[in-house]
Amino acid sequence: MKTIAIIQRAVPMSVCGMLIVVGGCAATPSMDTVSPAENAVNRAIEAKAGEYAPLELRQAQENLDAARQAMNDEEYEQAHRFAEAAQEDARLAEVKAQSETAREQAKEIQSTIETLRQEAEQRDPAR
Repeated sequence: MKTIAIIQRAVPMSVCGMLIVVGGCAATPSMDTVSPAENAVNRAIEAKAGEYAPLELRQAQENLDAARQAMNDEEYEQAHRFAEAAQEDARLAEVKAQSETAREQAKEIQSTIETLRQEAEQRDPAR
């Protein structure tokens, strides 16, 4: 009988303890909200988005700043939304910059091919 009484008291106390822990974890802000957005913005910067996609990069940075501010204000849901928007904008800026870089490289290669072709024709005019 004593064992049953102990169990009957222990179970509700355990459940209450778990709810407190889980509730505390749910309310705890996480830097994982902002970190991926920061990484995305940094990748865009490394891809020269400032040169090739300045509007998209600026929008990403503004959303990142807003996410940081929302975290400071303990507006975690809003911080999450701004961080996601920053990631999307940064990814767009990165892709646009990569695309433009590839386009420039292709132009350079095409120019080199044309130069080599002209040099080959000058060396062997019979072709």
